[in-house]
Amino acid sequence: MASETTSGSLLTVLETEHPEWRPLLAVIKEALREAERPQWARFVPALGHSARGGWPLLDGAVINVTPRLVGRWVRHILGIATAAWTEVDPLARRITAGGLDPLLLFESAVSQDVERFHEIALVDRDDHGLLRGLASLIAMPMLQNCRRAWAEQTPTDWAYGYCPICGGWPALAEMRGLAGARHLRCGCCGGDWRTEWLRCPFCGEGEHEKLGSLMSTDKLERETVEVCDRCRGYVKTMTTLSAIRPEHVVLQDLATLVLDVAALERGYRRPAAKGHEVAVSVVAESSRLRGLLGL
Repeated sequence: MASETTSGSLLTVLETEHPEWRPLLAVIKEALREAERPQWARFVPALGHSARGGWPLLDGAVINVTPRLVGRWVRHILGIATAAWTEVDPLARRITAGGLDPLLLFESAVSQDVERFHEIALVDRDDHGLLRGLASLIAMPMLQNCRRAWAEQTPTDWAYGYCPICGGWPALAEMRGLAGARHLRCGCCGGDWRTEWLRCPFCGEGEHEKLGSLMSTDKLERETVEVCDRCRGYVKTMTTLSAIRPEHVVLQDLATLVLDVAALERGYRRPAAKGHEVAVSVVAESSRLRGLLGL
């Protein structure tokens, strides 16, 4: 799928090829559409540091946002998700009934704190990763706008496997351009950072004896799975002429699901935890204004 392709056409292709994915694609579609709303850009926080020393730009951020915007978005996406997955219904009902502050759920989603998200949602186990995926989509409008605002401040010499913007693990890697420069891509915010050819993003292993690949013969070797026998992690890799559009990374990740299956069948896994702990505070803008006025 070409990087110039629109989100709408990518979604149409996936819906046609995989009609069983339509409930999930409906939720992703709404998250991508929400990320384009100009209101979110207004609430991107000012940077508190320069991402040196391995700290993602999002770490320590205080996001002042209107409760109405967050509440509308959280209720909307949970409503769509409930139509597809009954497991989401109790969480949606608590939000609607006022038993759970949408800002609290939103904060845990933006910080990608899966354990806290489960605790807030009153879920002990999430065997299918449903809430984990839903949390990233709830956070997507904010994270995508942070990436747009902070792209010029991202260090060009970032040497870590996790995203320099939000701290998430890469959804996939690109071997980009004629020179085949290797770039890692974040599925949550669309982040893009260059990395070494032979380096596991998860554990940092660089010995070629412990690194390998699973070839995709039906794609003329344009898609592979890079694996690490030290941590048993894997990252899907695509050969591209130009960068995949940031908002398309999540769609390309889904479109290459067959590569995930190949890796899982051989005992490789994506890390369960996020790449780097980030501390994010979401504050109601009205509360901040009251504080400034001394009320």
